[in-house]
Amino acid sequence: MSDVPLLPSLEPEVARLLARHKEASARIDWSYGAYVPLDALHASSGAAPLSSVAYTAVETALLTEANLPWYTAVLHEGLRDSLAPLQEFVRVWTSEEDQHSTLLETYLFITDNGDHAERARRRKAVLAGGWDHRLEGAFEAMVYTTIQELATQAFYVHTADAVDSQDPNLARVLRRIAKDETRHYAFYRDVVKAHLDEDAAYVIPLVNVLVHFDMPGRVMSDFDARSALLTAEGIFGPEQYYRDVVEVACSFWEIDRIGAQVPEARPALARLRLYRAGLRRLSRRGARELSAAS
Repeated sequence: MSDVPLLPSLEPEVARLLARHKEASARIDWSYGAYVPLDALHASSGAAPLSSVAYTAVETALLTEANLPWYTAVLHEGLRDSLAPLQEFVRVWTSEEDQHSTLLETYLFITDNGDHAERARRRKAVLAGGWDHRLEGAFEAMVYTTIQELATQAFYVHTADAVDSQDPNLARVLRRIAKDETRHYAFYRDVVKAHLDEDAAYVIPLVNVLVHFDMPGRVMSDFDARSALLTAEGIFGPEQYYRDVVEVACSFWEIDRIGAQVPEARPALARLRLYRAGLRRLSRRGARELSAAS
């Protein structure tokens, strides 16, 4: 892979997207304290503990969010010489993402869900393991973060649906965080779209990132086991990733239409078609297995 730079000519457009994001953030600014059920500290009896599956989903989200210092470090370094509005957005994004792990940790602690000492050990292990990626250049970073934010948003929404009957307050917490992820996704998504509209050849590095995408939570030592459990329980797996992430992003970016304008993109588009077809088969098989197990 080669370093694919962003277009300096699009700096005003990226600045507009940043202003849009900051304006939206100012209208819906929130404090995690508003979502923590402090009355539970004084209640004689609290909500029933989460099921092991629901707790695993929430803890997985928490441990992913807790690694924010590394995500910030990687993005900051990768965008050091890039467009100024993007560098500012990373700082804004960090301040908004910082509330997520704090809210989830505080909620689980106050409601006495899970083994707090074990969760703390896992959190330290994730941070000690760090995080990095092999993306080349700012544009590939924008594509990666688009997919990551959309996948995280979908994960939160599906987890909220799964815990709603057990703890409606926790479902409210998860949906609040999902709103942040939606706005972050929209910013990165539109930066990518602006480049595709300016130069359709950007579809080639875009496809390369998409077909090799992996969630940052993979640094957890038991990530595969967690993913298998959440897939088996129908919370989040290939079906949801295909439908709510890959197809949503491909449709918004109009990849097939844009790629058709670039003859040299044909091999990349062929790879993407195979990738989407494989995901589609996995998602259908998973849906059949889940239905049979119900």
